[in-house]
Amino acid sequence: MLLGLTAALCQSLSYVGSRWFLVSRPGGVAALFPASHFVMAVLSLFALPFLRWSEMPEPGRYIVPLCGAAGFYLAGQASLFVALKRVESSRIAPLLGLKIVVLAGIATLFLHESLAMRQWIAVAMCASAAAILGISGGAAPFVSMAWLFGACVWYSLSDLSIALLIRRLEPLQLADASVAGVAMSYLLCGVSVLPVVLLRSGCRSFWADTAASIPYSVMWLLGMVFLYACFGAVGAVYGNILQSTRGIMSVAIGAAVARLGFTGIERRAGPAVWLGRLAAAGLMTAAIWVFHSASRG
Repeated sequence: MLLGLTAALCQSLSYVGSRWFLVSRPGGVAALFPASHFVMAVLSLFALPFLRWSEMPEPGRYIVPLCGAAGFYLAGQASLFVALKRVESSRIAPLLGLKIVVLAGIATLFLHESLAMRQWIAVAMCASAAAILGISGGAAPFVSMAWLFGACVWYSLSDLSIALLIRRLEPLQLADASVAGVAMSYLLCGVSVLPVVLLRSGCRSFWADTAASIPYSVMWLLGMVFLYACFGAVGAVYGNILQSTRGIMSVAIGAAVARLGFTGIERRAGPAVWLGRLAAAGLMTAAIWVFHSASRG
C-alpha cells in the first residue's frame, strides 16, 4: 500500500510540473514530450551500474513486456499531455481513476482473471469517485475527455505489461526488478525520441525546454520506481486502486497552488466544489478498503 500511495504522490506532483510546462512554454506537447523523455533517459543511465546484471534473466524472457510497458506508456502519455494542455491537473488526475474500470474489463475479458463481487463494487466506487471529482467545478471539455479516455486505455495496457515485466525479471528481488524495469523502459523511451533530440539539439529552445521539464521528469521517474514495485507486489488492478488516490492528492495540491496565486496552473474553486471533492475523497478511500478486504477474504 505504501508503494502505491507514494507512487500516487509523486505522480500528482509531476502533473503540476507538466501543467506548468504546458502553459508556460511555447512549444506545448511537442516540446515537453521529447525534452522530458530525454531527461528521464539520461537519469536512467545513472542506474545501470547499480543493476544486478549477473542475476538478470535472458532478454528473450522479458523483452516483449518491456516493449509493451514502454510503447503503451508513450501512447498514453502523449494523450495525457494533450488533455493537460486544456484542463487543470487537479481535474484530469482524478479522472484517471476510470482506468481501473478499463483494467478490470481487460483482465476479465481477455486475461480470464476473475474478481469477487466486493472487488467489482470497489471498482465501481472508485470510478464514481473519479467521476465526481472530475465534474466538480464544471464538466471537462469533450475533446479533453476523449484524449483522457485514450490515455486510460493505453495506460491500462502498459500497467498489465509492467506487472508481467516485473515477474519476468525474477530471480531479481522486487526493489532490484523495479529499478531495472524503470531504467530499461525509459531508456527505450529515450531511444524513441532520439531522432527529435538530435534534430533539435542545436536549438537554444530545446535546451531551455529540457531544463523546464526537469521538475516533471524527476517526479514522474521517481513515481515509476514505486509504481513498478507496487504492480510487482500486488498486481495491476489493486495497484491502480491505490494509485487512484493521486486524484485526492492532486485536488489538495491544486488547491494549494491556486491559493498561492498560480491561477494560470490552477483556478480557485468555491466551497460547493470542495464539498463535492471531499465526498469523492471519502468514497475513494472506502473503495480502497473494500477492495483490500475482499482480496484478503
